[in-house]
Amino acid sequence: MNFLTLSKWRTWEPNPIVVKELRQAVRSWAVTGVLLAFLCILFLVVVSHLLGQTIQSNANQALGRDIFQFLLPILSVVSFSFIPLYVGGRLMAERQEGNVDMLYITTLSAARIIRGKLLCGVYLTVLFFSVCAPFMVFTNLLRGIDLPTVFMLLVVAFLVSILSLQAAIFLSCLSTSRGLKLLVGFSGGGVMMALVGLMANFSYDLLREGAGSRLGAWNFWGPTLSLFFFGLLLFGFFHLGAIALISSPSANRALPLRSYVTGTWLVTLAVSLVWAVNESHTGPVVAWAAFTTGLLVLALLIAIAEGDDQSVRIRRTIPESGPKRALAFLFYSGTAGGLAWTVLLAATTIGATWVLTQSSVLDSMSPWLGGGRIRRASIKELSTIYLSATLLYVFAYSLFGLVIHRRFLAHRSPIVAAMIALALAALWAIVPNLVLLLFNKLSWDALQDRQLGNVFNVFVMTNHSSFPYHLIFALLLATLGVVLNLKWFFAQRRAFQPLPSEAQTVTPRPQS
Repeated sequence: MNFLTLSKWRTWEPNPIVVKELRQAVRSWAVTGVLLAFLCILFLVVVSHLLGQTIQSNANQALGRDIFQFLLPILSVVSFSFIPLYVGGRLMAERQEGNVDMLYITTLSAARIIRGKLLCGVYLTVLFFSVCAPFMVFTNLLRGIDLPTVFMLLVVAFLVSILSLQAAIFLSCLSTSRGLKLLVGFSGGGVMMALVGLMANFSYDLLREGAGSRLGAWNFWGPTLSLFFFGLLLFGFFHLGAIALISSPSANRALPLRSYVTGTWLVTLAVSLVWAVNESHTGPVVAWAAFTTGLLVLALLIAIAEGDDQSVRIRRTIPESGPKRALAFLFYSGTAGGLAWTVLLAATTIGATWVLTQSSVLDSMSPWLGGGRIRRASIKELSTIYLSATLLYVFAYSLFGLVIHRRFLAHRSPIVAAMIALALAALWAIVPNLVLLLFNKLSWDALQDRQLGNVFNVFVMTNHSSFPYHLIFALLLATLGVVLNLKWFFAQRRAFQPLPSEAQTVTPRPQS
């Protein structure tokens, strides 16, 4: 990495994407109009509260807090929704095939493009926060709120805004149809609006007690730093994912993302162990396993959408040593390697969850970390079965999707395999219930009863004694999928070879 030194300052130049985006934002009436409307709304909220106080006979000792509770949701709506949608919408428009823009003609790297989009969004976020911050600091003069609480909530809102911005950039980079992009956009907008509600609830709890009284207690800084740490990891995932999505198809796009996820898996496991010992409870380990399972489900769908072809650019970097090549097979782009990497990580997750929740490993670690006797979670007996069944079902759907795509739709894009896997999961959940509906036997009890093969039934089933049946059936489906794909997998493993040396040499053209 080339760091900027004093001798190189003359050669430094700003990110061209930032310059381009800020010029467009300055000329856009959308940004200017929203900024002026935002300023007017803040002014009217403050003036209306002050005028309302003048006509009341009793002085409101919490006037500043009441005004702040109005201002923060307004700021959250703009920073959590408008700015991410604006930046993401522009990036989505540039990703359209008919729009020949900088993404298709520039020589800039994918990482520099994503950083430029992100920095532009950060600048707009700082602009809106600088407009709102004076009004919020002014509330401290009206009683009911202290400055540490004001600054704490502003910092939290700003960090969540940056995370929402990066998530919007990631979703905008998805290579899908326009209709599916709109569906993803509406879903992402719903999540962003839900963040506004969570921010309002968090601010209400913090305003009720004040941040100043909590700043010296570990009960405040422990969860706060943990949430910040997990948010930072999620930000890194979205950032690397966006870079991978807009990178050239011939590039080794999976290597940085899988390496990051593997490192994140190890770090989050260590954090969950510390929290489990600190709280003397296995709940943090179960929560870590559930979060990791969701991430691995997404990784399975991404892996089967990568495709089988290895570009010359990737083959040039494949190690010649056998052990190094076997390790590279797991981390390099390719469906077979992605499936193997995900299965190994899933098996390790389930094994670690079982050991940590149902053995005395945490009890033996507790004295070393200053904890007490570990209390077991109420779902410790079901956690490994529950998570294993979910992963095996998704693994089986993914393998069947690969078989159908390879046999009947080999000429279509590899992403069709992931769409087939999702369709199989949906059909297996819908068709049996439609049959029950035709025979007038569909009820809430029937939905909660055992439906083997339906992964969604695992989440709503009330009879816990039937969980092992789901696990056995999912294992049978996964075994069948492995048998159908075994020949293909070994062929892909044998084809993962470095480019021959004679093919890497370029013969110079003869002089005329």
